[in-house]
Amino acid sequence: MTNSIPTGKLGRALAGGKTAAKTGGALLGYYAKRPFLSSQMRQIEKAKAQQASASALFSGLTLLKGTALKVAQQLSLETDMLPEAVCRELSRAYHQVPPINKALVRKVIQNELGAPPEDIFKSFDLEAFAAASLGQVHQATTEEGLCLAVKIQYPGIAETIETDMALVRQMLRPVVPGHQLIPALTEVTARLKEEVNYLQEANNITCFNNRLNMEGVRLPDVHRDLTTKSVLSLTQLSGQPLDIWLAGGPTQKDRQVVARRLNDIFLTALYECHVIHADPNSGNFIINDDLSVGLVDFGCIKHLSPEFIEQYRQLVISAAHDDESAHYQVMIDIGMLQQKQDNEVEHEIRTVSDDICSWFGALYQTETFDFKVHPNFMAQGKAVMQRCQHLHRHINVNPDFIFLERTRYGLFRLFEQMAVSIPFRNPYEW
Repeated sequence: MTNSIPTGKLGRALAGGKTAAKTGGALLGYYAKRPFLSSQMRQIEKAKAQQASASALFSGLTLLKGTALKVAQQLSLETDMLPEAVCRELSRAYHQVPPINKALVRKVIQNELGAPPEDIFKSFDLEAFAAASLGQVHQATTEEGLCLAVKIQYPGIAETIETDMALVRQMLRPVVPGHQLIPALTEVTARLKEEVNYLQEANNITCFNNRLNMEGVRLPDVHRDLTTKSVLSLTQLSGQPLDIWLAGGPTQKDRQVVARRLNDIFLTALYECHVIHADPNSGNFIINDDLSVGLVDFGCIKHLSPEFIEQYRQLVISAAHDDESAHYQVMIDIGMLQQKQDNEVEHEIRTVSDDICSWFGALYQTETFDFKVHPNFMAQGKAVMQRCQHLHRHINVNPDFIFLERTRYGLFRLFEQMAVSIPFRNPYEW
């Protein structure tokens, strides 16, 4: 990595502290002026303060890189928790990747596989063709002529997780209430610890290959003899990442085919396999000329119990059929709400529950839901979620539910971007 990245606990802690001060300072400046501003100017100044704090946060996370950058990517999906300006800034993390030099690439291969790349592969490109927050991917060819994608983890990543997560909590504290932040970061931390173990990712890929058998869906094969905890060798999937494919201007018909396939992958994996590919980053979907979808990056996988999936299914069914009473009861069954509430509190929670039910249920009210006609669907959902923030003491956060919804909402955002219509009435939820 570059020499400008803070190393050691002290250096990274100082960087985190400076970021927290800048992030909080921008908001404190706004609150100091707020009593003296008109209603219109309050909105303007608040937006400026949120943008300033978001920019400071993004700069701090990208300075730390590594796991901090991965957290930025994950939290950019938390549109119901973070201010819009923060989500917008954090989403830039997908394009901020820290390359490692060729000598270090050779050293990692030597240490992990026991020989330099030229002694193991027929060819090995020392220039990465893809990069992410935790590692980068190189093209290689086996002696038999098979094309591989070899992912190499950045050295030292695994050792920084705990300290970096503490720094991220410190940096985010000025912009995110603790009751929302801690459950989200706890879940992200658990997934990160799995994601830095490429042997676990190899097992995840094998799991998907064994369970997910869908027409038009491609999965890589693992080469176990060339895989370790820090190096992962897979067959290379042909095609373009979804964002690049979309930039090429595909037809509406082709976008429809791909988007509906993405939705089917989510539903089949969830309800048939009890597992989700939980990183709906457009770079993780590889679109081929035949419009088949290849899945890559299996580090962020979530296994869910049949009992939880059934509870989630009932929650969706109640929303799909606009059954507000059933929706409220399922929230109690899941453990998100207490059976007995103060009358006034229960009234407020029921009101918000009804709003969520109506918002999500809109997806199922017609044969297909057209995101081109409803381009602000996710913005409307965020507004609904924000209305329940003051009720946080009465709502229990279920980490599985957060992870599942974040994944699904990530797909919804892709559908908005693609301006497609999706038939959400499916055999599992309708």
